[in-house]
This record gives sequence, structure tokens and C-alpha cells, in this order.
Amino acid sequence: MMSNSGFLEPQLPPQLYQGPADTGEEEEEMPATEKDLAEDAPWKKIQQNTFTRWCNEHLKVMNKRISDLQKDLSDGLKLIGLLEVLSQKKMYRKYHNRPNFRQMKLENVSVALEFLEREHIRLVSIDSKAIVDGNLKLILGLIWTLILHYSISMPMWEDEDDEDAKKLTPKQRLLGWIQNKVPQLPITNFHRDWRDGKALGALVDNCAPGLCPDWETWDPSQPVENAREAMQQADDWLGVPQVIAPEEIVDPNVDEHSVMTYLSQFPKSKLKPGAPLRAKTLHPKRAKAFGPGIEPRGNMVLKAAEFLVETVEAGLGEVLVYVEDPEGHTEEARVIPNNDRNRTYSVVYLPKVEGLHKVKVLFAGQDIDRSPFIVNVSKAMGDPSRVQARGPGLQTTGNVANKPTYFDIYTAGAGAGDVGVIIVDSNGRRDTVEIVLENKGDSIFRCTYVPVLEGAHTVCVTFAGQQIPTSPFTVHICEVPQSAPPPGSPVQMVPQSTRTPPSDRTRRAPPPTPPKPRRPTCNPNACRASGRGLQPKGLRVNDVADFKVYTKGGGSGELEVSVQGPNGLEEPVKVLEVETSVFECNYYPIMMGKYIVTITWGGHSIPRSPFEVQVGEEAGPQKVRAWGPGLETGAVGKSADFVVEAIGTEVGTLGFSIEGPSQAKIECDDKGDGSCDVRYWPTEPGDFAVHVICDDEDIKDSPFMAHILSAANDIFPEKVKCYGPGLEPLGCIVNKPADFTIDAHGAGRGELKLYAQDAEGFPIDIQITENEDSTFLCVYIPTKPIKHTIIVTWGEVNVPNSPFRVTIGEGSHPENVKVHGPGVENSGLKANEPTYFTVDCSEAGQGDVSIGIKCAPGVVGAAEADIDFDIIKNDNDTFTVKYTPPGPGQYTIMVLFADQEIPISPFRIKVDPSHDAAKVRAEGPGLSKTGVEVGKPTHFTIYTKGAGKAKPEVHFTAATKGEAVRDFEIIDNHDYSYTVRYTAVQQGNVSVTVCHGGDPIPKSPFNISVAPPMDLNKVKVQGLNNKVDVGKDQEFTISTRGAGGQGKLEVKITSPSRRPIPCKLESGTANELHTVKYIPPEEGLLRLDVCYDGHPVPGSPFTVESVMPPDPTKVRAYGLGLQGGVVGKPAPFAIDTKGAGTGGLGLTVEGPCEAKIECQDNGDGSCSVSYLPTEPGEYAINILFADQHIPGSPFKAVVQTAFDPSKVTASGPGLERGKVNEDGSFTVDCSKAGEAELTIEIISDSGAKAEVHVQSNSDGTYSITYIPQVQGMYTITIKYGGHAVPTFPVRLQVEPAVDTSGVEVYGPGVEPRGVLREVTTHFIVDARSLYKSGSQIKTCISNPLGANTDAYITDKGDGTYRVEYTPYEDGLHLIDVLFGDVSLPKSPFRVTVTEGCDPSRVRAYGPGLRKDWSTNPTGSPSRPGEQAPGVWVWP
Repeated sequence: MMSNSGFLEPQLPPQLYQGPADTGEEEEEMPATEKDLAEDAPWKKIQQNTFTRWCNEHLKVMNKRISDLQKDLSDGLKLIGLLEVLSQKKMYRKYHNRPNFRQMKLENVSVALEFLEREHIRLVSIDSKAIVDGNLKLILGLIWTLILHYSISMPMWEDEDDEDAKKLTPKQRLLGWIQNKVPQLPITNFHRDWRDGKALGALVDNCAPGLCPDWETWDPSQPVENAREAMQQADDWLGVPQVIAPEEIVDPNVDEHSVMTYLSQFPKSKLKPGAPLRAKTLHPKRAKAFGPGIEPRGNMVLKAAEFLVETVEAGLGEVLVYVEDPEGHTEEARVIPNNDRNRTYSVVYLPKVEGLHKVKVLFAGQDIDRSPFIVNVSKAMGDPSRVQARGPGLQTTGNVANKPTYFDIYTAGAGAGDVGVIIVDSNGRRDTVEIVLENKGDSIFRCTYVPVLEGAHTVCVTFAGQQIPTSPFTVHICEVPQSAPPPGSPVQMVPQSTRTPPSDRTRRAPPPTPPKPRRPTCNPNACRASGRGLQPKGLRVNDVADFKVYTKGGGSGELEVSVQGPNGLEEPVKVLEVETSVFECNYYPIMMGKYIVTITWGGHSIPRSPFEVQVGEEAGPQKVRAWGPGLETGAVGKSADFVVEAIGTEVGTLGFSIEGPSQAKIECDDKGDGSCDVRYWPTEPGDFAVHVICDDEDIKDSPFMAHILSAANDIFPEKVKCYGPGLEPLGCIVNKPADFTIDAHGAGRGELKLYAQDAEGFPIDIQITENEDSTFLCVYIPTKPIKHTIIVTWGEVNVPNSPFRVTIGEGSHPENVKVHGPGVENSGLKANEPTYFTVDCSEAGQGDVSIGIKCAPGVVGAAEADIDFDIIKNDNDTFTVKYTPPGPGQYTIMVLFADQEIPISPFRIKVDPSHDAAKVRAEGPGLSKTGVEVGKPTHFTIYTKGAGKAKPEVHFTAATKGEAVRDFEIIDNHDYSYTVRYTAVQQGNVSVTVCHGGDPIPKSPFNISVAPPMDLNKVKVQGLNNKVDVGKDQEFTISTRGAGGQGKLEVKITSPSRRPIPCKLESGTANELHTVKYIPPEEGLLRLDVCYDGHPVPGSPFTVESVMPPDPTKVRAYGLGLQGGVVGKPAPFAIDTKGAGTGGLGLTVEGPCEAKIECQDNGDGSCSVSYLPTEPGEYAINILFADQHIPGSPFKAVVQTAFDPSKVTASGPGLERGKVNEDGSFTVDCSKAGEAELTIEIISDSGAKAEVHVQSNSDGTYSITYIPQVQGMYTITIKYGGHAVPTFPVRLQVEPAVDTSGVEVYGPGVEPRGVLREVTTHFIVDARSLYKSGSQIKTCISNPLGANTDAYITDKGDGTYRVEYTPYEDGLHLIDVLFGDVSLPKSPFRVTVTEGCDPSRVRAYGPGLRKDWSTNPTGSPSRPGEQAPGVWVWP
């Protein structure tokens, strides 16, 4: 195997100029060497040349010229002329026009220096003698002073602030101007940054966009060519003379002053007409946008979203920003150019709805990098001021401990936010009150809580983290006995386990395949293998490593191929026999390192096996590409040719290496256009590996495997001729057929092959037609105006003059104009929303663009009309057109190029209306036909998603005049919905009209019925037993008469195990009395929730105990009291009912006397009993459970005597007189009667008991006090040991606190004959004898169901009162009338209510009842000419 290689740089020749200054940061800081200070130092020569040219540029208007700067200023005339041109002034004194003598020359120079002094131009250490004598150093200093003053300091430049310029040095001023003009490059000095010539190209192109549009692609290794191109364009079209040569400005030895002298001419340059401006390649994807306004999260509704767009690397173009909301509505954002060096733009938009927004950022009509940006706009935090809370749980009074209460929180129209409730108890703790917060829907949250302590509680209600209006609320909790909570179901924690499968599983390798027996006819040495996959280097990760194995002549055998990777593991290999004795193999390396490829035939290695292949890292971005016939095939003795082309601006160091059966000479010809032709001459046939190396690494697909054929004696490629316009360097036009001819006369029996690619690496399709005269006609159609390269081979060998390089021109091609963008789409546009489209002329050649937009008749008027638009020219031959369609309808857009309408024009587009009321819907409780009440705030929601932009309108119309609602407002939720809140003020039918953009929405107007105000206190639950039997039918009633509201009644019954119990709700004909039926399924406490219009009624939830049916046989009694006792001492025993169910426990003691019995429930199903016998003897104790004797009952007990009640005495004033509500007292002496129980009872004849307090004096005497509550006769009974003491009982007269005997009650409403049901009646209370200012009369009217009937008392102001009431139930009513708190005589009155009629209430009147009118038997009037009188009956 022979190899040879050559390394060369066809596009990167060594730099012509190098010096130590190349690597330094600042040349100014480097110490001067003797060479730099020498008279002939290179920088001095460059400076002298530059200053001379600068002077001549100004002197040419006077037809003067300086040849030698050192000598030509010595007579002062040219210096004076230069100053007069620069200053546009004449010298201040005369001078010698013919200075023949030295003194004359000195005087002339003095005139010039005096002029400079009067112009306030300061010179240091220079006089006329130095100029006359030719002191070059001082002369150069003088000229530099003039350049600083007249070219840099004094002129006013565009894009510069005068005040800022005065604060800068001349160098800072010029450098600042250039930095602002060329923001793409980091220019910081006037030497090093200008050496590659690219900065000059950038400056020229920024002063005149399109003059050097491709400066970014210039090769930095060709500085002179770069500088020459830029400076020539500036000289020709900007009027910037080349006062410094291109070779000098890129010289590392050039000084700052020379560079500044040349660059100082650019601020005043002007572009000349007819300049060959070329379209600049713009890079929209290089534009960057950053800032919070395009972040995925963090932006909020109605909060300005801001961000920046930086375009310094994208070129010169217009920035447009469109924001599309979740519904597709588009608005143009505000874009403000900042005019800074990075060409940034500030963008601001205001999102109005929540959800995903698309922010489309366009540069030159194209999306920038990452555009469109998806921005999730969140809803602003809710508004707590719009939240209301109300309900019994927030009322100051009326709530009791251990009883659930509630209130509702209304958040309609308040926006997004969490509802929170904190309750602080009377001890200042926050953890004692159980809170349940439930979302009821329709923006209503219900908070239910159970206070456990009495006293003032503080209820804090928050929304979106802030307290709502009137929060915190103060609620006073009253104390009631705590009821036992319903038994709860136990919570069973079920442990769960997760079985984790083993992570490591043993894999058993298959047993090794036993070797096959060798065949004696195998000859592995005759086999060979070649291909890219066997090359020692060049292969890369993820390449397909392919090779072929040839076994011809190898006899019988089996091919085995194995590949061992860098990790020592065997890699998979595909082996396929493609033809007899030829096998194709490939493997796929996935990691870097050395791979060993072993190939055996018949169990023996073939020659050169194993092969070691070094795999490099995966190929990254490439700088060059290689293609052509020489990388695939060739012939011995002939050149094998291929082309290497640059992909980008950087090429790097190129090298080539050929490995194969023989050495091969290599030549490379740099074509100067970013490509080179490479040739090599193989001398033997076989497979050659062609390595193309860039920066010491193989390029992608290198090495290339070329199969070289043996030399053919009958093929003569050098005799092939190629000609025709399709091969000419210039003249071909894009999209126009290009043809050429190949003449193969005398070229032998070769095969014609063409290889063709454009400058971007895409193949070119060439159609070949063979003629009968050994010629071929070739035709191709170029599609891009770029360089095309065509290689022609005959018999696998390149023909003369091949490759051919053809530059394709543009021409004028209206058919290549492309128009795209939402503004020319046939759908999706909406009226009054901005849109745009882009006209791309980059491939259309030369020509002007014209645009016309018209709308059809009826859009903005009766006739067709032109629509205003803005057209923005971008630097890449594209145009962005912006317009806003003023209304819905048909539009026509015409696009012309080079005065011709493009083929796809006109565009006919349809613009939809901005809104569609048919897509709007409204719903919510405020539109429910029966869901609105007078005085109760309500709401509904209008959903406009998909309906376009428009404002909603709502109107209310009531049946009667006057305002229908109050507190009306429409709240934008910023999510395509609106919340409408209002409070109805009129009862009855109300019409609600909802419009969107002035058009009614579907189902509008909505007709609703406003109900009267709801009064939960009118809801009465009746007939609810405290205890019920399990499994038996139960029922109770609920009265909703007068409760108002919607009348929706709900009953939910929950079992002790927290399961719902089915119940049946039956309503009466008037829907005011309802019956609830249910069957208790289990023992325990039942929970009955009764709600009216969604609100718990007073007392709800109710608790009912469900008990099992009784079983007396399971009750047992025990204790000494069942056997006997002592007179006057309690005899105790116990009764155990556990397991006996629920039933009434009956207990009687029969004997010589009535024994007092006391029974205490122990709370565990047992009770403790004692009885007090007062006389000796035998007693029978009867114990019954559910009206049946328990086992052993009746029990016989013997009681013996132990005390003497006859010795008890009583005395004191309280036994003689008493007064209502005043203490009465007396003393009882039992000191001589023995031990027994003292019992005292004071009861009135009406059955009212006085509260008695007995206090032992610890000496056998007792102090007795009592307070009678009502007047009348009382009976005082004193017993000792159950026996009456002597002289008792006695009678006692209790006088009233107020004497009401003079008060009279009379009228039909209290008469025994009764009143009629549902007929209002009344009675009079005459209290004039006790009259004082202010009403003291009270009434309480109870119906047969025990419920109170409303009564209305009218104080007539004279001591009399009129009481009216209307009974609604049949039966006996009790009417209790009190003065203060004292019942009046005969109170309560018993009045019977019946159904019927009262003729006495009927009234008849009319002329027909007058005595002077009569009729004859025929019925005619008795008076002629008069009609019969009429009679009216008025009930």
C-alpha cells in the first residue's frame, strides 16, 4: 500500500504582513524600537504618503499639487492655498506671490502661521524656519493639526449631538461615530481592528446599504483584496478619496493618524445616484428578543408587557410585532426604535384577556428566532371589594355553641382568587372551630362551622389573600348543653405494600457455537477486503462504516466478520452476499476509539486482517465539501479530478492524502471564488482512499473510496470538446433553459457522465440527448442565481476545460415574486384588526413593486374604494405591507413587479365581521326563570369566546314603571366572559335583554319571575319526635307558609353510619304544608338537614335518636332497696337495661304510704334508683320495661320505722302572706323528729309551682324561701319522711305585683262562639285604669298544632288596644293576654276556629232597597219612563 499527501491552503495564503503588533492588545502601549524611530520607519512613509494625498485632494480645486511634502511647502504658497481652501477665508495680510529669496519664503510661511494663530489653532514648537528648511517631523505634525481641526473637530456630522461632541477629543468623536455606524463589529481602535479589511466593508455598507452587502463573508486572510473592494466602492460612489492605499491601511505598521485621516472623510460622504446597490442578505433568525413580555409566564392581564428586540446581527430591516390573543384576535404592538448601536427596539403591548397569547416578532417580514413566542397571560388577582358574605353564621346574635351554622360567600365578578375563612374563638384561639368550605357553584361558597365555646367569636373572610368588605365579623355565641356527636364510622387504615421487581436480572449467554470442520480446499490468502469501513482513520461516530470482501479464488469456505469496539465488546455487523464471491459489510460505530475488524474465510484470517480502525468524534458543522468523479473512480495514467468548495466564510487549512496501490501525484488549483480543483494521477488500478482534510481532520464522508480502472487504449477523453451558452461563465438566466453541446468525435468508446452542483451543494438536473453524430445536447434549467459547477467526464476521466463554472444571472421574473402572510389569506381576517403580508422579490431579479388594495362596494360606501396601507422595504429585496380592513366584505389585492402583474395576483380575500352575537351565550342564576328574589343580589355570566370583539349591553324592563334593578354593573373578567351583577327591586316579571355589539344574543330577551323576599323564620318543622323506633314508619311535617323565596324545600336524612336514608317528601295542594316520611334503618343519632331555597331552616340540622324495639326479659334489677329499708331513709337499688333495646321504664312502689322515687341515668344503659318510705310495712316494687314486668317484678321489701313527723313545727311570715315576684320565707324545725327527708311544695290553684329553696342550718332547722310567679291562692305542703307534718297543708293568698282586675278584654276575637278560619278578627283590651305611655300589652295565640299565630296590636293612645289576628287552622286556639308579664282576668281565652261564613258580615245597599220604589206584577217600574232600581250585595 503506497500513500502520499500534500497540505496546502488554496483559499488561505500566508498573510503578507506580520509583525509583533498583531498579537498585542494596544499598539500604543508598546515601547518604540529603534527601527520605529528611524527616519525610514514604515509608518512614517505611510503617514507621509497619506498626508500628501490628503493635501492634494484639497489643493486640486486650485490646480495645485504637492509631490514632496518635505520640500513643496518651503515657499509658503501651497501652504497658504491649502489654508484658504480649508478655511474658506483669505489670508489676513499680503504675501509674496514670487518668493525668490529665503526671506520671502520665511515671510510667506509666517503669514500662514499667523493665520492659524488668529483661527485659534494652536501649534507647538514650530516656526517658519522649520517649514522652509524641510523639517519632515514638524511638517507632518502641522498637517496632522490641520486634519484634526478641519476634518474631525470642526465639521458637523449627521446622527451626532452637538453638545456631546464638544465634550470629546477628536479621536473619541471619530471613534464614537464609527461605533454607532458599525454596531456589528467591536471597533475600539484605529489600527488592529482594520487590518483584515472587513471593517472597511462594514463601514461602506452601513453608510450606503447594498454597496458592500457581503462584507461579512469576506475572507479575513485576503485583507488587501477586501480593503481594495471597500475603498474603491467608497471612492466611486461615496466620494471618499483613497488618501491611503489598501496595502497601507492593512499594514501592521500603519499609524493611527493615517487611518484616522482616511476615515474622517466618511461622516461627510454622500451616496451618488446610480450606485450599484445590491440586495443585502438579511438574517431574521439572528435577531433576538428578550424581556418579560415574551416570557412563558409572569405576564398579567391589563399590565403592560415589555421586551426588547436586538437586530444588530440581522441587518437593516423593519421590526413589526403582532399579538394574537387566545381567540385569534390580532393587535399590533407598539415598537419604538432606540437608535442605539445594537439597533434595539422597545416593544410594549397590553394583554386584555387571560390565556395563551402568540407574540409574533417580524424582522423584514419574517419571524425572528423563536417567534412566535407563546406567552401565558394570567388573570389579575381578584378584587376583594366585589365579594360579599351573608348568612346566619355572620349575624351578631342567634348562634349557639355546638350547633352548626353557616354563611355564604358570593364572589361573582371578583375575578380569580382563593376564598379563605379564619374563625377566632372567645379565648383568642384559631383551632377550636371546625370549618367546612364548600363550593356551591355559580360563584357561591358556603362556610359551615360549629362553635364549641360561648362568647364573642371573630370571623375573618378573605379573598385573594385580602379581607373582604366589613370583615372581620363579630358573632356572639350562646351556650347550650352539648349534645353527643353522632357516632362515626371507624376509619380503617389499610396498609399498602408495593412489590418492587428485582432490578438486576441475570442474562445467560448462549453457548458458544462449536467450530465447523475446516475444508481442505479453502484459500484465504486469495481473499481481499477494502472500503471506507476498513480505513485506519477518517471514520467518525455515527457514520455507516461499509466495506466489501472479495473471496474470488478463495475456494470453499465460510465468511465470518467480527468488529470489536473500544469497550472490548463485539459490535453488530451486517453481511450480505450481493453477487458471487462479493460480500457487502457494514457496521455502525457509536463511540470514539479504536475498532478491530477481523475477517476470516474458512476460519482463517484473510490478508491484513485484523484491521485497526480509529473512529473520531461525530462530524460537526463543515467548512468545506468535496465532490466529483475523482472521489469515485478514475483511470490509470489519467488525472482523477474533484472539486472542493467552501461552505461558509471560514475555510481553514486544507490538506489531501491519497492511499492506495501506488503513489499518486496531487495538484490543487485555487479558483479564487471559494473553490479549488484538485487532481491526482494514480499509476496502478485498485481502490484508493482519498482523504480530504480540513484543519487536520477528515471532512465529512472522508476518506472517499475511488475505484481506479486500468488504462484503456480505446478511450481518448482529451479529444472531447464542450461548448455552448450553458457552459459560459456569464449569460445564463435563472429559470431559463441553458444548453450546451458535447462533441465526442474521435474520443473512442467511452461513457459520458456529468457531475453538476450549485454553490449551495445541491445537484443540478441536466437532460442529455444523444445525437447520431457522436454529439450530445445537454439542457438544464437553473433555479437559483448562484454559481453552478459542471464536470464532464468521458470514460471516467475529466475532459479538457472541465470543471466549468457558470454564474447564473437574475433577470426580471415577475413569476418568481412570492407573496405570503395572513393579509392575503382567504380566511381568518377580521374587520378593524391589523394584518400584514410579505412580498418577496429576492428571486425575481430587477424591478419595482407596486401594490393596490381595494374593497368591494358596501364595505365603506356604495362604491369600490381604495384602502390605505403602509409598505416597508427591507434590505433583502422583500417588502412588508401593513393594512387594516375597515369593515367586513370582499377585498382585492393586486401585486405588480416591473410593471407586470405577477401570476398569482390578484388576491381575493374575505374579511369577516369583527363580532358575531350568535356565538354569545348568557347563563347563571340571574337569568333563571324562578331564581331571583327581591332585594337579594344575583348575577349571571355572558360568554363571548369565539364571538369577536364587541362590548356587551344589558337592559332590564319590569312590568311596572320605575327602576327594575339596582346595584347593576358589568364586570370584564378578561377571559372572554363578563359578569353581570344586579339586585331586583320589583316583584313579578322582568325582561332582561342582552346584546353583543348592539345585536341581541340567542334567547334574548330572557324573561324571569322575581320572587318575594325569603323569610326562613316562617319555615316550621312540626311533629318531629325525639326518639323513633328502628324499622318503623316515621313522619313529620314542614310548613313553609309565608316564607317567600322560590319555595324549594330539600330534606336529607343521614344515618349514624353516615349513609343517606331515603325519605319521601309530599307537598300539599297549596305547596305550603309538606310531609316527610322515612324509616330509620339502624340504631343511633339521625341527622335531619332541612333546607329552604338552599339555606338551612332555623334549628337545622335536627337530631333524632333511633332506638331498637324493647325486650323486657333482658332487663335486670339488683340492690338492698329491693329487700327493704328504714322509714325516712332512701332505699337504693339499680336497674340495668343494656341489650334490652329502647323502651319506657316504669317504676312504682306500693305500700303503706306513697314513697318518693328518684332515678338517675348513669349514661351506660343503667340507672340508679332509690325510694323513700315514710311508714313502716311491706312494700311492693313494680319495675316495668315497655309496659311489661321485668324478671322478678314485683319485688317485696319490708320497711321499718325510724323517725316521728309529728314533732316537726313551722313558723314565719311567709306562711301568712305573699306577693308576686317577692321573696317569702319561714322556718321548719325538725330537730326533735329524727332523720328523714324534708319536702316542701308551694303550688297555686292554677297549677303554677313556686320555686322553693331549702337551706339546712345544721342544727335540725331549715330556712325556707320561695318566690311566687303568679297571683292567687297557694297551698303549702310540708312533709317529713313522706308524711305530712302537723297543721299542714295550709292556704296562702298571693297578691299580684300589679292589680289587673280593672282591665277588660272583649270583642268577637275572644268570644266563646268562635271565629271563622282565614277571616281576620279582633278584640279590644281596655287598660285605662293602668294606662301609662308606651304599649305594655302582649298576646300569645297558640293554634291546635302548638304553633303561634301572628297578632297585630294597635295602641290607640288612650289606654285601649286593638288586637287583630287571622287564624289558619281549625280547632281550639288559646289566646293569652298579659299586661306587662301578668295575665289578665279570664286569660287565656279559649276560642274555637271553624270553616264557614258569617252573614252578619254581608252588606246590601242600593236604590232597590228604598221604600218609595215598587214594581207591578209584570216587573216594570211603577213610575212611567223610569228603570227598575238595582241592588248591590257587598260581602
